[in-house]
Amino acid sequence: MSSKEELNEAYVKDPRIPCKWGAKCYQKNQVHRDKYKHPPLREQGKNEGILKTTQRIQHDPKKENQIRPRSPDTDSELPEPKKSCLSPEATKTVEDIDSVLVERSSDLETRHGNNSGIEGEKKESELQGVEKNDRAPESTEPKQLISEEVDVKKIIKTRFLVEMPDDFYKFYNLCKEILPKDPSNAFKAVDLVLVGPYDVLNGKLLNSEIENKGDYLIHWRYFYDTPEFQTILKGNDKDGLHYGYWRDEPKENPIFVAKNISKMGCKIKPVAETIFGAVDNYLEEKLKVATPFEKAKLVTLRQRVKKSASLNNISMDKNTDRMKARERQVVARTFHGAGIVVPYNKKTQLGYRELSLTDTHLKKTLNSIENAEDNNERAKHLTAIEEAERLATIAADECDFGTCLELGHDLFSNGGQHVQSTALRMLSTAYTLLNRLEFLEIAKAHCKNRKIGSSLSIV
Repeated sequence: MSSKEELNEAYVKDPRIPCKWGAKCYQKNQVHRDKYKHPPLREQGKNEGILKTTQRIQHDPKKENQIRPRSPDTDSELPEPKKSCLSPEATKTVEDIDSVLVERSSDLETRHGNNSGIEGEKKESELQGVEKNDRAPESTEPKQLISEEVDVKKIIKTRFLVEMPDDFYKFYNLCKEILPKDPSNAFKAVDLVLVGPYDVLNGKLLNSEIENKGDYLIHWRYFYDTPEFQTILKGNDKDGLHYGYWRDEPKENPIFVAKNISKMGCKIKPVAETIFGAVDNYLEEKLKVATPFEKAKLVTLRQRVKKSASLNNISMDKNTDRMKARERQVVARTFHGAGIVVPYNKKTQLGYRELSLTDTHLKKTLNSIENAEDNNERAKHLTAIEEAERLATIAADECDFGTCLELGHDLFSNGGQHVQSTALRMLSTAYTLLNRLEFLEIAKAHCKNRKIGSSLSIV
């Protein structure tokens, strides 16, 4: 069998999704190349496939114009999304969502010199007719960590799909003052460690090679963490205490910092508007049960937190006006207690309607599903969940998107394996119609690899 036939056979057997652009695909980002398979002509190697492409472009100026630059304009070739009650973008297909997120990350990864960026530069030079021997040799100097704050912010947005507020970075500066060589463990003496997006600032996620880019979305994501909750601090692993930012819209700043004790259940409790306030609250609670020897250390750290917050004009209040305003917008409390917020018109009552099952009935049904003795008994109880899903979908069709979101949160917070697929369907419907596509990506990644326990780093 010739090498060409072997390549064609390998392409046919490749289980990955075929790229919609086929041999004309212009994507150089490794995320895209790993997720979609491409015809063997573009993958035959440095001396055959790329050279043929180069020769064709050099001898046919018309095809040279077909190489499209990476820009938002290329989206015009994709099929137009269907219109929805909320916005055109809200009803994009999952494939379109993936393409948008891949393009969103490609420019950043190329700019900072990761493997996919280097590979992209090589292909671009060859397509322009530059021979391999004519290129300048690659630098052998070691890569330096990104130090500019603006670059770090972009990397965090690319990796985690959400932006961090100002107090996030200010608190890291405080930790660097306390423990310059290891800022993430500045509060380890009181069982607090910086995790999640902080691992970009300390270099852990910059120096590691993560093959699946979706894994960033589950980095330090605990079992009951909904997509709205982004972990930034972990406590003692014994009980799974952790703190995270809560936001109702992925494109907006967090509303507050909340905490969850994963080994005690799904409850998510708002603590303060900023991380400074949350840590101060933690230290205050620690002081109540501390020994005389421990108190001196706790008092010193608490004074450092208060002083830094004051100098940076950062609120440490536990229940701010912004948190109170958000509380008035909650349309459903949900099992985790933090509640959900969706656009809702009180006069027309458009945006949310109650579930067909009460919380008590829903919890009882879910317990019966998990504790069923056999599949036949379980199927009987699942019928009630299927009916609730059907009615929630009808509500979404009539622009009451909050109903699907509530059911999705409740089933996710229940944590039962037999209803997780239903939870993801409800969340997918709600996040798509509410144009919270970043939350949709997080939900898909988490449900695909949902772990119990406190060993949740992808590094």
